[in-house]
Amino acid sequence: MNSSRLTMFRSVVALLACAALIAGCSGSKGSSNSGQGGSGAGAGAANAAGGGADQASPGVTADTVNVGYLVVDIGELSKNLGFKNIEDGGFDVTSKGIQAVVNYVNTNGGVGGRKINPIIKPYLGQNDAPDYAEAQCRAFTQDSQVFAIAMDGQFQNNARPCYKSARAIMLDQTYVPHDQQEFNEYSPYLWSTSLPNFDTFVKNLLVTLKNSGWFDGAQGVAVLAPDTEVSRRVSTSIVAPYLQSIGVTKSANYFIDISNIGTLGATSSAALTGAKNKGLDRVLTIGGERILAVALSSSEAQDLKARYSITSYDNPAFFVDNPGTIVPEARVGMAGLGFSPSSDMRADSSTEPFPDPARPNEGLCKQIIDGAGAAPPEGKRENYRVVMQFCDATLLLKSALDKAPKDLTPNAFKNAMWSLGSSYTSAVAYGTNWSTGQYAGVTTVKGLYWDNSCTLSDRTDKGCFRFGTGDQPLVP
Repeated sequence: MNSSRLTMFRSVVALLACAALIAGCSGSKGSSNSGQGGSGAGAGAANAAGGGADQASPGVTADTVNVGYLVVDIGELSKNLGFKNIEDGGFDVTSKGIQAVVNYVNTNGGVGGRKINPIIKPYLGQNDAPDYAEAQCRAFTQDSQVFAIAMDGQFQNNARPCYKSARAIMLDQTYVPHDQQEFNEYSPYLWSTSLPNFDTFVKNLLVTLKNSGWFDGAQGVAVLAPDTEVSRRVSTSIVAPYLQSIGVTKSANYFIDISNIGTLGATSSAALTGAKNKGLDRVLTIGGERILAVALSSSEAQDLKARYSITSYDNPAFFVDNPGTIVPEARVGMAGLGFSPSSDMRADSSTEPFPDPARPNEGLCKQIIDGAGAAPPEGKRENYRVVMQFCDATLLLKSALDKAPKDLTPNAFKNAMWSLGSSYTSAVAYGTNWSTGQYAGVTTVKGLYWDNSCTLSDRTDKGCFRFGTGDQPLVP
């Protein structure tokens, strides 16, 4: 890789490492360690609180419920790097929108008759590290004694165990995969409010790719996945058997070390080199963790002539907005599956209206946010993504707690969530269902594919993603 491209590559990785859609900076290896308890003061908070999932939850009084909101703040970083990024207004605009939604809920019956006491904090991307993540957890669970935390951009592997140790409900909006085994180990504390169950999602991704012809004529498949317990389980138990069932006799797994920027770049590049040497011409990326963007920023992507998969976990908007930072030809032939309207499509790459009447809470959230003067600079769905997710988590919390008993416990919250079924319509997903056993609400997806000929109104470079299917229920 020449020096100018190496500089560009490093800048891309730095941006991606701090983008709210993808990951925090300098993440440690693994998205989460299933079922492990917290450490240090995080575990101390749990010991101080005492009890288990059937004991009274922290942060609850007769009249109020403490709810934390952890908002990723990348500040001026993306502007300084000079990359096109979807403008959401930053922390100040997002926090103003969150407060407006909380005010709306509190003036409309609250949550089960209690008012939300919001604790809104920024999560500074440039400070991201295990110690910082745990310090934020302590601030929420010890200093503020939150009942629940709505959070984005939490990729450190000690964050979720810390909140679990403090018996705090996690309304997790981070684009990180969790499978059913991990949800069961974290039960009843971890909930993915706007993501699907990962093992179910991957099964449906494979079928969608097969039906779209993505595998047709393949010489072999390289599977790129984060080196995490979840990704390894899914790759071994789902991806490998499926490839064999459709007659793919040549494949290889490449588990990417996401410990830091250097290992991410090195192992992603090595994976593409390995795929080329083995004659593999399909690259299936699962699990997100900015792997696809980093891989396509390397010189190895120029040498490997392959078709790539794409999902919402990979942040499709980045590939539309920043063609100069990747090998743009690699986008041709991309196909996959999406679960997030604001991440999958740009405003004029689909005919889907905004707000969509099929998702009434999308319209309600927009109305609340706009009414408070908290709208992002541009009134497009993608610009509302972050604040909409927090609005969605708050309205979901209200729906559950309105059904929960007055004596709140983590298990009582779980049962209330599962009583919602399909009665709650998400503001940020194509479709959701909270039936028994569901810890990830998204149950509807759409196929995606790259259209190299389309032109967006706010871009001079051609190309965008299109919907390859209508709404599809996730088949277990």
